[in-house]
Amino acid sequence: MDTKMMPDLTIEVFGETIKLGDPSPIAAKIPRITSENFCLRNAWLGDAKENAFIAAIATDYPSLISSRNLTAAIGNIDPKPVVICLESIDSGLRNAYHREGISFASEDGNAYLPFLKIQQAPATTRRKPEPLSPQAQRIVLNLIAGRWDGYSASELAELTNKSRASVTKYLKEIEAICPSLLKASWRVRALGNPRYSKDELLDMFEPYLKSPLKRAIRLSRLPAIDELKPLQPKLTGMSALPFFSDLAHDTSRVTIMMDQENIAALQAQMGSEWREAAWNEEPAFVIEEWTYPLDAASNRSVAATGLACVDPFSLYAELINNEHDDPRTHDAIEQLREHLCQ
Repeated sequence: MDTKMMPDLTIEVFGETIKLGDPSPIAAKIPRITSENFCLRNAWLGDAKENAFIAAIATDYPSLISSRNLTAAIGNIDPKPVVICLESIDSGLRNAYHREGISFASEDGNAYLPFLKIQQAPATTRRKPEPLSPQAQRIVLNLIAGRWDGYSASELAELTNKSRASVTKYLKEIEAICPSLLKASWRVRALGNPRYSKDELLDMFEPYLKSPLKRAIRLSRLPAIDELKPLQPKLTGMSALPFFSDLAHDTSRVTIMMDQENIAALQAQMGSEWREAAWNEEPAFVIEEWTYPLDAASNRSVAATGLACVDPFSLYAELINNEHDDPRTHDAIEQLREHLCQ
């Protein structure tokens, strides 16, 4: 079995992660038919390499017989413990492993490692819904927009450039708010919308959305649009809202979002003309840095301003839970939501 074709499992046991090392040479010493449905890796729990074991990562849902034969074949050659590793395990196989004394660990929180005197079962209590972390919110907004619907945890890890372990935590945040958005087979945990409307999803998640704003830089001077374009800024906040509502576009103050690297590039480009506005001075130009990257944009503002704006779902998340004194702003945000739910 080519280990490069196997996804790495992220299994935590009492806060420690099972570390997967190199392929185990034991695979070449046992009958191929015995190991054909498993990928054998050297492994250990946390930093305790002295308690190394052989992780048998199941490439198909294992049977008791195949697991028994594998552990017996390895045991005849190597004294190290064998741990069957899989994404999830049903109660029947879990109980059978217990009866047979077969060690196992799964991503869904079950573990039986008698050689380490460890047994773990997932908590039965449902996690309390809480405001979403930045990356969990990013995933939710892309789901509601229909962009990341049906993606597995591994695919989301690639899209967000985060580890599988991190994505698992983000999915648990989402599951606490709406459990039916998470679907799991024995090997794949995926995010999927079971036919909720965008309006219903916004109702569910709106109380848990937070502004993605990390910091705002208030400048006295607005650079020329031609200076900005190469850095691909996106209009946001009150500069983007008019393009999704009846609100008048205010050209006296421009708000954009950029990543940290492009902010530094713009500062170097402006040189001495980069001057931050005093606290009591109205800025002409506001640059926002967000807590997560933008995965989409809208061209609704290009004809009028020469710049694209953030996608409407991201804009809604930025504005919805902020305090707005002007009733016209409230009306404009409602129009934005109507646009989202079309």
